[in-house]
Amino acid sequence: MVDYKVSDFIDDFLISKEVEEGCAPSTIKAYRYDLEKLISLVGDLSLESPMLRQRIRLFLKHLKDLNYSKKGISRKIASLRSYFKFLTLNEFITKNPMATIKSPKIKIEESLPKFLNVEDIEVIFNKLKDKKLFYSRKSQRYYLIVRLLYSTMARVSELCDIQIKDIDFNKGYIRLKGKGSKERIVPVDYHTLELFTEYLENRISYSSEDYLLVNTRFQKLNPRVIQADVKTIKEKCGFPDSKIITPHIFRHTGATHLRRSGMDISELQDILGHSSPNTTRIYAKNDITKLRQSYSEMHPLNKSDLNL
Repeated sequence: MVDYKVSDFIDDFLISKEVEEGCAPSTIKAYRYDLEKLISLVGDLSLESPMLRQRIRLFLKHLKDLNYSKKGISRKIASLRSYFKFLTLNEFITKNPMATIKSPKIKIEESLPKFLNVEDIEVIFNKLKDKKLFYSRKSQRYYLIVRLLYSTMARVSELCDIQIKDIDFNKGYIRLKGKGSKERIVPVDYHTLELFTEYLENRISYSSEDYLLVNTRFQKLNPRVIQADVKTIKEKCGFPDSKIITPHIFRHTGATHLRRSGMDISELQDILGHSSPNTTRIYAKNDITKLRQSYSEMHPLNKSDLNL
């Protein structure tokens, strides 16, 4: 009998995820990273080793010691569950070591997405216009990146994939290519569209097939570059290290601000590209201000004409 190791079927698993389930390249990359992290921390054990479950628990303990968040550990557990389920269904293992391993409980307040307030957004936009702070060839790109992240609430990978042909300058929308090759159309304000026009006028030449966001050599940006740009913006704007400002924070910020302004959850779901309304409902929990306003307007005890 062949003594298979944990690493032996990772490639088969990832092919299954890509071909049979249609997972995005970023998701495949995340699965590979999680599984390789397990092996690097606790070793490449035999799939039939009686120590496998204990080593997985040791791996999770290592993550906790490395100050991984509960959400981060839960994602690692989800990756391992998916992998060992694949091994079980394909009869590569007889017992699933993940069967009794539970995800950490996350309180609602811990799961709420972080976001910036309107004052923070104003500070960022005002400082991005300050030529003393932002004076490089990248300055216009910096401003456009933040504007796009906040206005469209696109994921960073979606932002990188925007081609000029995806922008409808007349109707005021952008076509985004989301998870699982799903496309969606999101509105964008006309001032941002004017900024696109100004940005494109500074290019030597371009076609509708070209990408909107490019580097100084007019090559397509990748997510790591945008993440580095946002980090630079945060530092130059003078925010403390404790302030979380990432590309994804702008997505949460735009969604939270829209919800607080009264946008319906179903409309917000369409803009964010969530397949399940339950994912979008987190913004309802995030918005006690809107909840309080609705309560004040609608509850009979708040009606002045009632003598209760």
